[in-house]
Amino acid sequence: MQLTVLGATGPIGQLVLQQALAAGYRVTVLVRDAARLAQRDEERVGVVIGDAASAADVEEAARGSQALICALGPGKDYKSTLATRTAGPVLEAMAAAGVGRLVWLSALGSGDTTRRQSLFQAWAAKLVMGRLMADKGIADETIARSDRDWTIALPVMFGNGQTTADYKTIPLDGTQGRVGGRINRADVADFLLSAATSDLWVRRRVILTR
Repeated sequence: MQLTVLGATGPIGQLVLQQALAAGYRVTVLVRDAARLAQRDEERVGVVIGDAASAADVEEAARGSQALICALGPGKDYKSTLATRTAGPVLEAMAAAGVGRLVWLSALGSGDTTRRQSLFQAWAAKLVMGRLMADKGIADETIARSDRDWTIALPVMFGNGQTTADYKTIPLDGTQGRVGGRINRADVADFLLSAATSDLWVRRRVILTR
């Protein structure tokens, strides 16, 4: 199986790439700077230099893959509009490349999902990352309206540590209650890869926590 990963030089995308290679998959990554990619010379890694906001660049990276994992993140830019700038081009590129499966990394607190956050995390996210979370929410809705076989991952606050595979997956719709806690980035990567390589959680938004 071949996968395309966007955001492979970021903290979660790098873990997705590591786990995908360990599982034996072939991976094409779209990066702006190949020098930042430790696995750039790996035999099963294809590297496309470009911008995730460019449909043409994403299409080049997506061709031949069976699924695309978007693990892009804003870093410490809490006013970033990266999510809305990339959602449309990613969908356009996938359609052109004939890729149906999309796993999209968002966050609990994006858009109207604040209703499911713990009160403290909802307050903190609004105070520090209000614009960022609003932008993510708009992008999530763009993805959810598409005809792709999408899954939107909504992790709570991140922690560091090894993959535990001992985390909770809670569908956003059809469940109730506020969710807090933390989840290791490695476990988020595990979910993204597991979803992309299976038929689980198709057209669902999924909360991730420990």
